[in-house]
Amino acid sequence: MDELFTPPVDRWDPAVAGRLSGRDEVVYRSHLVGADPALTKEGGGNFSVKDVAVDRGGRTVEVLYMSAWGCDGATATPDDFPALRLADLLRLRDSGPLSESEMIGHLVDSGLRGEQRRPGIETLTHAFIPARHVDHCHPDAVIALTASPGGRQAAEDEFGAEAVWFDYRQFDVGVARELAGRIAAEPRCRFVLLANHGIFTWADTSERCYRNSLEAVERATRALGKVRCRPADLGGQAVPAPPPEAAEDLLAELLPAIRGTLPGTLLGAGRGADREVGRGAGRGVVLYLDRSPETVGFSSSVRGPGWTQEGPGCPDHLVTVGYRPLVLDRTPAGPAEVLAAIRRHRDWYDAYYDRHVAGPARALGKRDNGPRAVLLPGLGAVTCGPDAAKARLCADHLAQTMTVIRAADAAGGYRSLSQAQGASDEYWPLMRLKPQLRAGQEPLAGVVFLVAADDERADAVAERLAAAGAHVALAAPPGRHAAAIAAAAAISGRYGERRAVALVRDTDRGAVRQAVLAYGGFDAVVAPATRVTPTADSGAAGPPTTRVTPAAHSGAPVAPATRVTPAAHSGAPVAPATRVTPAAGGGALARAALPVFARQGRPGSILLLGEGGAGGAEPSVPGPAGDGRPRSDGLDGGGAAVHTIVATDPEAVARAAILLTGSGGPAWLDTTLVAASGAPETTTTTRGNP
Repeated sequence: MDELFTPPVDRWDPAVAGRLSGRDEVVYRSHLVGADPALTKEGGGNFSVKDVAVDRGGRTVEVLYMSAWGCDGATATPDDFPALRLADLLRLRDSGPLSESEMIGHLVDSGLRGEQRRPGIETLTHAFIPARHVDHCHPDAVIALTASPGGRQAAEDEFGAEAVWFDYRQFDVGVARELAGRIAAEPRCRFVLLANHGIFTWADTSERCYRNSLEAVERATRALGKVRCRPADLGGQAVPAPPPEAAEDLLAELLPAIRGTLPGTLLGAGRGADREVGRGAGRGVVLYLDRSPETVGFSSSVRGPGWTQEGPGCPDHLVTVGYRPLVLDRTPAGPAEVLAAIRRHRDWYDAYYDRHVAGPARALGKRDNGPRAVLLPGLGAVTCGPDAAKARLCADHLAQTMTVIRAADAAGGYRSLSQAQGASDEYWPLMRLKPQLRAGQEPLAGVVFLVAADDERADAVAERLAAAGAHVALAAPPGRHAAAIAAAAAISGRYGERRAVALVRDTDRGAVRQAVLAYGGFDAVVAPATRVTPTADSGAAGPPTTRVTPAAHSGAPVAPATRVTPAAHSGAPVAPATRVTPAAGGGALARAALPVFARQGRPGSILLLGEGGAGGAEPSVPGPAGDGRPRSDGLDGGGAAVHTIVATDPEAVARAAILLTGSGGPAWLDTTLVAASGAPETTTTTRGNP
């Protein structure tokens, strides 16, 4: 069974640990466990230590330092471990029935200080276990053992009286009391095996607690090896994988179509309790493509995809993947097959929701009924999230389910949560508070830009867009690729995982293809423009001028320009219109992007960066698509609005991009916008805009 699991790595450093005490001990241990994917995934598990602290009255009291709800152990800080009065928690051990809301109220009231973060839902279990250090994590090997048909007997044979087996239930005061009682009844007990979930370990020293987790994984792996009854190949390959180049060509067609229909936020915010979301609703979603050999092999196997329909490998996956991914039975020939499968998944999810989610659980609204993960035989898996980090976490959770299924199948089968239990957890109010569900609130959150990175100004524009929440694909000519890599790394380091990627623009179509494979698609192209001679349009009545005044600063790195008020039209003739056309490289990149907008099923935006006219004259576009006049830039039709931003300052460009592609973006047609750096207001000349 060793080939099925990457074993945990013993990272304990006595020189570091020996200098620590109290809360610092559990912070250090959480870093070791949280950073080891063999023990838990990002945001999973929780950790505690019992110690003493001084309250506001100067009294020394016993406390439980407990990791906060949903915090990531790998990056946790002392602030992520609120101090709770241990005596207040222990009083609940025998206090009689408690509702969930009463239990949460007690946990909050037990806090040593009111400004602390909310503790995790497993807090009472940590408090009731009579050991100084307690950990809960989600190792692949333990979950696979508990998910296999003979897992319970195999666990008893391996662990004996040293472990308690506990069938999965939502954590509440009853679970904490029952576990405490069963642990107390068996003095030799050192582990709790949580079916389909993970483990609890504990000890009186931090090192021993950590090593107990390592030991549990080693012994669970050994127990699975003893009951293995068939090859760990999930029945072998059912669907052949196309050659890599052909696979990527097909994915370049499929991903924008998938992006255009998948849920834009995991909460389905702003969509009403039961509204079905269809084509064009995916703006704000980022895709993650997993083409690893393990994932391609799993998606193409005889039994693997079918097992995923039985439920998740761990309840945490309900937040990201949902109860089950969408599975296709063959390599799709094109987008139509995938879109039809997504419609079928929506129908299934509606029935699942209607059947299993009761009235009180509907209070926070129905989640989007689209799949959050798609298994594509021969190609791999596609997952989504409101940003790149959450899309990758969804992929990590799906990968854990696949690992668990491989191991459990080799031991005879796979058992997960029932649909009723899955729905109960998915719509559990506490689960809905998980940080993994929160989408960014920045004005460009979830918006993806493809930027022609021809010079340092483009890098600076990309940085400002990322500051406003966007994801940016920097398409650089070969000579600037190294600079683009450095710029993308700096942006991601400052604003978040894969917030920017660097592409080689050998050809414009190639750059577009790379951007699609990186993010699933994009919403806007930023490219340079050049000015040509004035047209002979003088004497015509001028279009209305719109003044865009920046709203009060929201606290975001780039202040959005949101208040749009029409200025009085003078009726005077305007100066000859100046045609602003894409530069050679930028225009070709913009044209190559048009098929992506079409596959996504919604219009995109093309932002052409101009330098401004002599004497500050305002240029205007020679006519938007659809007004009966030809465009001067060769971008007629194609499902894109073409905007010219006349500015040299990157922050002014970003402010204009927020206006044109942010929350109000779809309402804007072809526009020329003069974005003056540092000016109190920005003047826009528009045709056909609100």
